[in-house]
Amino acid sequence: MAEIIKLGCLQLNGNPVPLGVKYNGESISFGDTFPEKAISFVKWKNLLVADRCVCTNISWEDLHQVGFIFGQLIKIDEKPYLCRSLKVGKDEDIPNEWDAILDDLGEDDSLWHWNMRYFWGQEIPEGFVSDRAARGLASARYWVNYTATDHHAHFGFRPVLEPLLPHSLITDSVAGANLRIYGPDGTICGRLVSFCDYDLIVCPPFQQVLHDGCQWACVTEDGIVVDRSAVAWKKEEV
Repeated sequence: MAEIIKLGCLQLNGNPVPLGVKYNGESISFGDTFPEKAISFVKWKNLLVADRCVCTNISWEDLHQVGFIFGQLIKIDEKPYLCRSLKVGKDEDIPNEWDAILDDLGEDDSLWHWNMRYFWGQEIPEGFVSDRAARGLASARYWVNYTATDHHAHFGFRPVLEPLLPHSLITDSVAGANLRIYGPDGTICGRLVSFCDYDLIVCPPFQQVLHDGCQWACVTEDGIVVDRSAVAWKKEEV
């Protein structure tokens, strides 16, 4: 039997909203558990997978802009999680995360609420650079590709949470390591060149453009300078 955990709530413009709400361009985030609006997550291995789309009428690009396709750090009830979308396959019948979950826990609509709802996955389908993969609507395993920027009432966001342990301290042992650094509103990747009590300097493997208004990092001749106090979480990358 699947283990269900009620946790957190979806917020639009900072206000808790009911599940399945229509998205209309508001700022999207997650907040602490709000009993009447809590999200039901299904536990699978080390992941918590939402049992339905938490909002509809949202495009893949909307989710990507705020980090919820490949991963954004959030906190719920003071605990850190990486919130992202599922891996669903670049085409039909390619092994992927969603099908592995269904193999283990079953396809019942009473558990996953896939009927009449697609949810966006991470992948770009082979040969369709403007499209993204989605699953659901006709059956739990139904696969489709659709334009990444389009909004549609049947397309929604099924979030996945990866619980995170507190990140380790930044010491000489990680000097020179490749890090992914999570800040208040995004991530920065790069090799840790140096650090002090106040800042980190990382050298990115490719040009990274910081969004307008970024308050916790800046680009200099030496690399990207990161405000150490703003680092919410970090991990080493191979």
